[in-house]
Amino acid sequence: MKYNDVDKSLEIKDDLKTHYLLLKFMIIITLMNSAINLYDVNKTGVGIIEAITIVLGISSLILFYLLIFKRSTLEKIPIDKIKRLKEKSYFGKKRFSLELSDGRKRHLITMKTQADVDQLRKLFTEVGIQN
Repeated sequence: MKYNDVDKSLEIKDDLKTHYLLLKFMIIITLMNSAINLYDVNKTGVGIIEAITIVLGISSLILFYLLIFKRSTLEKIPIDKIKRLKEKSYFGKKRFSLELSDGRKRHLITMKTQADVDQLRKLFTEVGIQN
């Protein structure tokens, strides 16, 4: 992660775009599979397999919505689009994300050590972004 002083942007190289592209592809396959499995549900009736397929399809739709409209994969983020640095703890492990001004979140998967976190907080303090 680097700060570009010329364009006043934060450059992140972490291949998150590729990861999310593969995730979207898998979700689309799951949605297609759910649609195919539910094609003849009016003739056969709703059983346990169909109920599981419906739940899986709805979950996939929700996840697909989140990936498209609530997550960002930008690799070059202008500083004026960053609202703040957000920290959450899952099962004792801290995870960081950038909250952007358009309501999206950009996960920071490269933040491994406390030194990386301290360096990013120092940069955000210098630039004027809320930590």
